[in-house]
Amino acid sequence: MTHEWNVRSLDVTRFADATGHARLLTPLAGLQRVQEACGHGPQAADEPQCEWSIDGQTRGSGSRLQHWMRLQAALTVTQTCQRCLEPMPVHIEVDRWFRFVADEATALAEDDDCEEDLLAVSAEWDTLGLLEDELLLAMPLIVRHADCQAPHSPALNDDLPHAFAALASLNLPKT
Repeated sequence: MTHEWNVRSLDVTRFADATGHARLLTPLAGLQRVQEACGHGPQAADEPQCEWSIDGQTRGSGSRLQHWMRLQAALTVTQTCQRCLEPMPVHIEVDRWFRFVADEATALAEDDDCEEDLLAVSAEWDTLGLLEDELLLAMPLIVRHADCQAPHSPALNDDLPHAFAALASLNLPKT
């Protein structure tokens, strides 16, 4: 059976029970927080596209039945190199499993004892928001080319007195 899943309002229990699958393509403009974090305005006509998919599954049975969802995504964005200040492409990949629990209290109680990410189940889960969260977390903190030089600063060549040079002249003998 083929389903058309609404990623803005996904019923994760039904999605997992149906072993749901969705493969999507979302333009960077549709991921506003990610676009803002890149530090560049709207992209040109060749705007980056985020290829992503979600897969649902159930594990266990009876009272031990668990609902899981896998999120996979790949996106290449343009960010500014912190060393040379030139734009550079940055590839971001996400591959995460999430286990859904009954509520926030259960998620908090079980969080310390498990390795997977726990989320409270909801009848209307915003998977696109989760995608944005995970892409933001996967972005590098410091963006820089492997081999580039910092831009030359004219301040390095000026003949102005340096702030700490005056302090050196105040070096008093110890008593």
